[in-house]
Amino acid sequence: MNINEYLPRTVFEPLHNRDKRWTVVVAHRRCGKTVSVCADLVIGALETALSRPQFAYLAPQREQSKKVAWSYLKELTEPMWNKKPNEAELKITIDNAHGGVSTIYVGGADNPDSLRGLYFDGVALDEFGDMRPSVWLSVLRPALSDRSGWAVFMGTPRGRNMFWTMREEARLNPDTHLLLELPASKTGIIAPSELEEARAQMTPETFAIEYECSFDASIPGAYFARDMGLLAEQGRIGRGGMFARDPEFPVNVVGDLGFTDSCAWWVWQQAPGGFRVVDYYESDGKDIGHYIEWIHSLGNVEHVWLPHDAKAKNLQTGRSIVETFLSAGIVPRIVPRVKLNDSIEAARQVMKVCWFDEERCYQGLEHLRAYCRVWDEKAGTFRNQPNHDSHSHGADSFRYMAAACGDVFQPAMSLQEHVDEAVQKHNYGFSLEDLYAARTTSGARSRV
Repeated sequence: MNINEYLPRTVFEPLHNRDKRWTVVVAHRRCGKTVSVCADLVIGALETALSRPQFAYLAPQREQSKKVAWSYLKELTEPMWNKKPNEAELKITIDNAHGGVSTIYVGGADNPDSLRGLYFDGVALDEFGDMRPSVWLSVLRPALSDRSGWAVFMGTPRGRNMFWTMREEARLNPDTHLLLELPASKTGIIAPSELEEARAQMTPETFAIEYECSFDASIPGAYFARDMGLLAEQGRIGRGGMFARDPEFPVNVVGDLGFTDSCAWWVWQQAPGGFRVVDYYESDGKDIGHYIEWIHSLGNVEHVWLPHDAKAKNLQTGRSIVETFLSAGIVPRIVPRVKLNDSIEAARQVMKVCWFDEERCYQGLEHLRAYCRVWDEKAGTFRNQPNHDSHSHGADSFRYMAAACGDVFQPAMSLQEHVDEAVQKHNYGFSLEDLYAARTTSGARSRV
C-alpha cells in the first residue's frame, strides 16, 4: 500500500485536513493511529515547498519505532524513493511535489542526543506519555522553531503525565490546537461484541484507559476521578452561560484553613436541582485578613462556612478565626462535624448535582481528580485514608462544602446554637447582641 492507495479511516480525516500547527490524538488501542500518522508524515513530506525538508516519527524506544512504523513508511513512500531507504540510519528520502527531496527519519526518544542539531518541519510523537518531557521541551521543540514546524502527539492515557498536559493545552486552546479524542465506544472501529468481551475480562479501570481513553481512570487510588469523569461526560463541567456566576443571586463560600499550608476556598450558588460551583481560590502564607478581603471582594455573599478548628484560639493573638471574621463584619457558620469517610461519600453525592465553571474552578477540579488514598508499601495496597499532599486542601474544602449544603446531612447548627456553644466552650468574649450588631453591619441574611 503506497500513499496513492491509502484510504484514511473517517475518524482520522480531521488529522489530514487540519490547519493547526499542534495536534493531540488520544486514541484507543487498535484504532490505526500509527498508520494514519505515518501517512500524514508522508503527505507533509510530499507537499512541502520548503528547501531540504526533514520530518520524523518517534516512539519511546528506537527498536519500537523500527518494529511499528518503519515498514509502514517504506510501503507508503516506495513509488517516490529518491534512493533506497537507509536501514542503518532508518532514513527515507523521497522526491516531493515541488522538485525537491524530503527526508523522513524514524527514531526513538530513548536517545534524544542523537536528534540534537537537526531541524524538523514536522514530527509525530507516538505513545508520547511514555517519553521523558525533556525530549520534547529541550530537543524537539527547539528543532521546530526556525522553520515553524508542526507536531502531532499521540497515545493512550497513562496518568497525569506530559501527554495529559498536552491534551489539556489542546483542549483549552482550540484556536491553535487540534484535539482528537477517539474512544472505542465512538469510533466504531472495534466490533461491539469484542468490546464487551474485553470489558468482561479486564478491570473497569484498565478497560477505561485502553479503550475509552480515560485519563481519570488512570489515577491509582483516586477518590473522585471516576466521578469527575462522569461529570465531564454529562456536560456538568463547562465555561460561560449556565456555568458562570449569576449576578442576581448571592454566593456561599467555604474554606479549608491553613497558614503554612494552602488555604482553599470554594464558591457556589444554589441552582434548580443542585448547585452552581462558580469559583475556586487558593493561596498560602497569607494571614486570615487576606482571605477576608477576598471574600469582601466577591460581593453579595450570603453565608461563609468555616471548619470546626476555626473556633480554636490562636496562642499568639488570643483570638480565634471566628472572632477575626466577626470583627470584620462577617458572621461565619461552622461546618457540621462529619466523619471522614461519610464526608467523602457526601462529596460524591453533591458532585452529582453540581455544575462547575471550569475556567474559574480549573485548579480546584484538578485537586478533586487527584485526591488519592495513601499507598501502603508494605501491604501493597491503598489505605482507607487520604494522602496529605498539594491536592488535599482543595478536596477537603469541597468535603466541607458538601456538608454545608445540607442535602446529605442534617441542617447546620443554628446561629443561636453556634453562639451558645462558642460562649460556653471557648469564652470568645462576644455576646448574641454583638453578633446581631455584626449582622446589621454586614447586611440582611448575613450577606457580606
